[in-house]
Amino acid sequence: MNEQVAIQTPPPPLTDPGTIDYIHTGPGTLAGTYLRLFWQPIYVSRKLEAGRAVPLTIMNQKLALYRSQDGKVHCVENRCAHRGALLSTGWVEGDVIRCPFHGWAFGPDGQCVHQPLEAAGYAKNIRIGGYPTREYLGLVFAYLGEGEPPEFPTYPEWENAKFVSAQIDTRPCNWFQNVENFQDEGHVFFTHRRSAFEDLDLTQIPKIKTEKTPWGLSQTSLFPDGRCRATLFGMPNIGMFAVHPDNIKRQGEERNAEESAWQMFLDYRVPVDDESHLQVHAIAVFIDGEPSEDYKKRWEDFSDAEAEAHEVAAKVLSGELPYDAIAEKCHHVPLAQDEVVQVGQGVIADRRRGIENLGASDTGIVAIRRLYTEELTALAEGRPLRTWERPEGLLPLGGAE
Repeated sequence: MNEQVAIQTPPPPLTDPGTIDYIHTGPGTLAGTYLRLFWQPIYVSRKLEAGRAVPLTIMNQKLALYRSQDGKVHCVENRCAHRGALLSTGWVEGDVIRCPFHGWAFGPDGQCVHQPLEAAGYAKNIRIGGYPTREYLGLVFAYLGEGEPPEFPTYPEWENAKFVSAQIDTRPCNWFQNVENFQDEGHVFFTHRRSAFEDLDLTQIPKIKTEKTPWGLSQTSLFPDGRCRATLFGMPNIGMFAVHPDNIKRQGEERNAEESAWQMFLDYRVPVDDESHLQVHAIAVFIDGEPSEDYKKRWEDFSDAEAEAHEVAAKVLSGELPYDAIAEKCHHVPLAQDEVVQVGQGVIADRRRGIENLGASDTGIVAIRRLYTEELTALAEGRPLRTWERPEGLLPLGGAE
C-alpha cells in the first residue's frame, strides 16, 4: 500500500490564473491523485522476461517491475528501505525481489521478508510501496492509488480480434498535450496530410461536432460527401479510433489481405514525469483467418522502430529537415508528425490567453479541459467523482464511405 499523502496543488504552469492544474502528476498533486484512481498501462508484456526486473518512472514515481520465474508480474517502489539502493538492479527470487546492496528482500505487496544481516523480527516493521498488476491485451497494467483497486476495465472487441499489437513509446512533452490530441480532429487534415491517413481524402474539410458520453467525449467529423469519422475519448486518458482498410496506404508496397484490414486503436497517455509521457497502443486487427507469423513479426518490428520517428521529428524541429520529408524518412509517419506539432508547442504548452487563441474547431479541446476542471475541482473539494463507463456498442467510426 502507498503511504497516504495530502493533495497538493502547485501553481499551474503557463495557464491562465484560476485554472485547475492538470499538468503536474507526481505523488500528492491533484491530477496525479486523480490518475492514480484508475488502472494504468505501464509496460509491454512480451518485453518483460521471467526472472528480470526493469526500472520505470510513472507520474514522477520510481517503480521496479519484475516477472517471477513462474510468470507472474509484480510492481514495487524502486527503493530499498534500508539505504535507498535501486531494487530493479537486484535479483528476482520467486515472487521476491532482493536488493544487491545488503540483501534485503521484498514481496509483491512491498513487505520486507528477509534481512540477512539483521536480527529476526526486524523485517516485519519494514514496508515499501507494492502495487497490484494485471496483464491484458499484451500490456502490463498497474494500480498506483490508495486502497483496493477499482474493477478492471475490459474491451471485448479487442479480445475478439484475430491479432492485437501492443506498443509503447515515449514522447518528450507533457502528457496533457497528447490527451488533447485525442479530440482534436482538425489537426488530422493538416498534420497527417501525407501519411497512412492520406486515403481519407484530407482535402475535404469536415464539420466537427463534440458531444459528452458516459465514458467521456465523442468527436464526429461530417464530410461534404456524406462520410463520417468519429473518435472517442475515455476518462481519464484513453483515446479510441478506427482505421478503415480503404484508408490505409502502404508506401511502395502492395497490400495483402492481412494489411487491408480494419484496425481499432485503444490508446493511453501515461505521464512519466511533467516533461514526458508514454504513448500506449493496443491495436486490434480484424482479418479473415489467422494472421501469419511473418505478419506478427512485422508488427513487432514496427513497434520497436519508434526511435527512428523520434530522430526524424527532432531533425524537423531543429530545421535540419522540412516537415514533408517525414513521409519519406521513417516508417512511423503519423508518430513523427504528431511529435513535431506537440513538442513544437513547448515541453509544457503555454495556454495563457493571448498566447493560445482557440477557435470554433477546438470544441474537443475546450471539452476535455472542462471535464478535467470539473473532476479535479470535485476531488479537491472532497465531493463525489463521476463513474466513467463505456456503454456496450460505443465504438469509433473509421471514416470510409
